[in-house]
Amino acid sequence: MRRPASGLTLHQLRPRGPLRHVVQSLWWAKGSVAGPGEGVELLHPDGGLGVVFNFGTPLRRDARRHPGPAWVDGPSLRTARLGVTADLELLGVRFLPGWGGTLLGEPPERLAEAGLLPAQALRHRALDALHERLQAVEGFAARVALLERDLLAWLRHSEAPSPLLGAALEWQRRRQGQGSIAALAEALSVGPRRLQRLFRRQLGLSPKQYARVLRVAQGRALIKRAVGPGALTEAAYAAGYCDQAHFVHDFTAVTGLTPGEYRRHVGRREASFPGSRKD
Repeated sequence: MRRPASGLTLHQLRPRGPLRHVVQSLWWAKGSVAGPGEGVELLHPDGGLGVVFNFGTPLRRDARRHPGPAWVDGPSLRTARLGVTADLELLGVRFLPGWGGTLLGEPPERLAEAGLLPAQALRHRALDALHERLQAVEGFAARVALLERDLLAWLRHSEAPSPLLGAALEWQRRRQGQGSIAALAEALSVGPRRLQRLFRRQLGLSPKQYARVLRVAQGRALIKRAVGPGALTEAAYAAGYCDQAHFVHDFTAVTGLTPGEYRRHVGRREASFPGSRKD
C-alpha cells in the first residue's frame, strides 16, 4: 500500500498463476484528501493498457469529468493527471504491454491515444455488466477474486501476442529504450516495416514511441535520485540522450513537465510524505 502526497491511497496486487504473465497489477485506489479541493496524481504511460471500474463519484482526469461505471485506458504517449478527492474509489487491472488488446478483443490501434474509452464502446466485453457484479460484493479481496475469475475466462479464449513482439519488447526494456530500431530489427532478423506493423497491430504504439516511453521512464527514475547542480544533465546522458535539449523535449512531451519542474514536483511530494514512493 502507498499513500502519495496527492491523497490517493493505492493498493496493488500482482496475480498468481497464468494471469501473472498477462497482468501487471490489480489495484484499488481511494481518495483521502484532508484539505479543500483536490490533489493530483500523475499516471505515467508504460506501453500497456488497463480497465478501470468506478465505485465513487465521476472521476476527473486531465481536467475532464468522466461519468460512467467503467472504461478502457488505452496505450498512451502522455502522462495523465487524475484528480483526487475524498470520494474517489476505483478498481482496476493493468495489463502487461501487448496483452490488453487480445484479452479485450479489441485492436490496440483502436484503443491507443483514445484516453478513457467508455465501456459501451467495446464490442466484445460487457464491462458494464461486470461492474454490476463487482459492485454486488464487498471488499477489495472479494472484488479482486471475482475479477480474476473473469480475466482467466477471457484468457482461455484469447490468442497470445506474437512471440516476436515479446522478444522485441524485452530487447527494448533491457536497453531502457536505448538502441536504434534498425538494431532491434537486425537483432530479431526481421525487416523494419514488419516490425512497425507488428507493434502497431499488437501494442498500439510504434517501436520508436515505445522506446520514448521507456527512456522517459528511465529519466524519471534518474531525476528522483539526482543530487547536485549538474544532476539533470547527467540524467539526460544516462538515459541515452546526446544532449540536454533532446532530453527536455521528450521529457516534456510525455510528462507535461520539464525535468526541472519534475524534480521540484518530486521534492514537494517528498517533503509532504517523507519516504513515500513518488510518481
